Amino acid sequence: MTIRFGRTPGSSVALGLGLAAIGTILGIFLSGSGHGWNTPLFVSVILWVIFPATLYLIQAQPQQRMLLFALAAIALIADFVLIKGTIAEAGVFPLYLQVNGAAGLVIIAAWAALWLLWQLLVIRALLSRRADA
Repeated sequence: MTIRFGRTPGSSVALGLGLAAIGTILGIFLSGSGHGWNTPLFVSVILWVIFPATLYLIQAQPQQRMLLFALAAIALIADFVLIKGTIAEAGVFPLYLQVNGAAGLVIIAAWAALWLLWQLLVIRALLSRRADA
């Protein structure tokens, strides 16, 4: 018997909420006590809606293509906010890495991977649906 977690709408939403929770926890770690990199915590709030919606919509019928385009637009806006906030907080990175060392790099990489995951899933779904059309 094979377990196919993420294959049904309910399990996709549950998986999305779990990934959003992990992303938010990593964002809290990056923020420290407010003296770290705060922008990931700020943009991680949307993961609670975006991750479940993305995982649900990539399994949906082609009629949901416009919602995928909406998610792609949200990705562009959220990335702009992330980049703008990161540039404003650029001075905290040396201090954050000095305090946390290699663990800080791992936390940054893990959060960035989760952040990019939903965007890559949206792009993949749009490209695969375009090829099917």
